[in-house]
Amino acid sequence: MLKLKFFFILFCLLATGPTSGDMDWETYTLKASATDQVTAFDLLKKEFSNLQYDQSMLVRDFLKTNTQYSDQVSSLLAEYRVLKQNYLTDGSTEYVYNLSLTNKIMLYILPKPSPVKLVVPMLCPYCGQEWPEGKPVHPDIKLVPKQIETAVYTGIIIDCRGLNLKPCLFPKIYNEALDEIYSVNFADQNFIIDQGLVLYTMQEPHNDPRIGQNPLRIRATDVVGSSRTDIKVTVSNGQRIHGSKNNLNLLRECRLAIIFGP
Repeated sequence: MLKLKFFFILFCLLATGPTSGDMDWETYTLKASATDQVTAFDLLKKEFSNLQYDQSMLVRDFLKTNTQYSDQVSSLLAEYRVLKQNYLTDGSTEYVYNLSLTNKIMLYILPKPSPVKLVVPMLCPYCGQEWPEGKPVHPDIKLVPKQIETAVYTGIIIDCRGLNLKPCLFPKIYNEALDEIYSVNFADQNFIIDQGLVLYTMQEPHNDPRIGQNPLRIRATDVVGSSRTDIKVTVSNGQRIHGSKNNLNLLRECRLAIIFGP
């Protein structure tokens, strides 16, 4: 019954017209303001349901097909905090609400990871030779990715400025052959829950602790799909991203920033 009530509320909110809520993609924080506390909270819920989940759906679509999480998400949406109260000239009070999606909420909306293949040659751990394409790998053998990047980077920046990229919770990065270069499948779920899959920013992330002082900088070539959430890089840049144990660890820890905007 609670599940049906939750989706009924979301449906009613979506039918009420444009929202004045806002999503801060740098901090994965929803904000809303209104002169009525209930209205401000409703705006937060509406904005949350309308967030782009991934290339193919919104958050509300995910919850409709994963109803086992709706109870937890519904209760966590109420754990907002009043950021501030503004006293207006007409005597009314504007309430500004703040709701973080990291930590608790992110836990319940994560996609399930799938196995992925690196785009660099894989080596035999014993002889160091490239493993023949198509040759089965024994379960006791763990192939080693070929080291093609020698620099030790502190993070990865994908510059998408001018490409009309739309942020989403779980973007994917591909190379021009549409091999997957980065997604939830490369990241540790604990890091995604704590800080989000990527750092979205409209400015250079100078000395950001997540990216560090010596990032690998990659220029995106295009965005992919009708929702314009996913990113394409060259084949060679995809290999650079996968090209060292250090870089793969950066992906695991979600130390990747996406610069978007004009």
